[in-house]
Amino acid sequence: MSTPPPPSSTPPPWPYCGRGAAPAADIIGCRGIRVQGHTACLAHLASTDRYAYLYALAPGANIDHRGTTFTQDLLNRLLNALRDPTTGHPRAGDAKFESATFKDDAKFESVTFEGDAKFGSAIFKGYAWFQSATFEGDTSFGLATFEGDVDFGSAIFKGDAKFASATFKRYAEFRWATFKAIAKFGWATFEDSAVFKRVTFESDAVFELAAFERHTLFGSATFEGDTSFRRATFKAIAWFRRATFKANTCLRGATFEGDADFGSVTFEGDADFGFATFGGNAEFGYRRGEPASE
Repeated sequence: MSTPPPPSSTPPPWPYCGRGAAPAADIIGCRGIRVQGHTACLAHLASTDRYAYLYALAPGANIDHRGTTFTQDLLNRLLNALRDPTTGHPRAGDAKFESATFKDDAKFESVTFEGDAKFGSAIFKGYAWFQSATFEGDTSFGLATFEGDVDFGSAIFKGDAKFASATFKRYAEFRWATFKAIAKFGWATFEDSAVFKRVTFESDAVFELAAFERHTLFGSATFEGDTSFRRATFKAIAWFRRATFKANTCLRGATFEGDADFGSVTFEGDADFGFATFGGNAEFGYRRGEPASE
């Protein structure tokens, strides 16, 4: 078993908790941002102080828990404090979770993020559940690591959605999700199956240099803006059957090591497959300018 890397000796750019610092091991200690008015992060606050902080929150409040380590219980308490009694679902304003660690399952099902949602460089060690979540501002999961299964099924992204350089180590589900602004998955790595069936991209979709290591499913997806899979790598089955590309599509330099299925795909704009390579069977029964059939 590999040895985990030593903790970074570079402090975070926010006032951090520092609990657990030890000169011989971790000179920084806890990197969680201090709760306003306190010297500890949410995870290390005294129980009475944590209760007071959560009690003062209201649906739609801005929250900042960068660098904080969450157990499932602590996350549930935070989301319950933001729960809208009218809908029964949590609402947050701007939500900052950059570099946070979610030790257990992280269940953000049906949460509405009314501001920007920032999860850059976050680590999800369990199941990351964002099914039916609504992101009204810009969203960032850039450089995030998902160690367990991921579910963004039926999620709605109204602002730009950034997953650039994210790592998905297990099953990644985006079925029926809607991206209303730019979707950025450049340099992302999908180590297990990636499911984008029936996803709607209403603006540009960028998957440049993304790596898909197992089955990849874009069946019946709709791409309304320019789409780029330039130099992406598909190591297993790449399934695009009945997908619709309404603008220009670039797969220049893409590598398909397994079977590639573009059967019944509709390309309404230019489709560039220049220098793409195919190591398995490739089906191209696509149509230009015709509606995709079911």
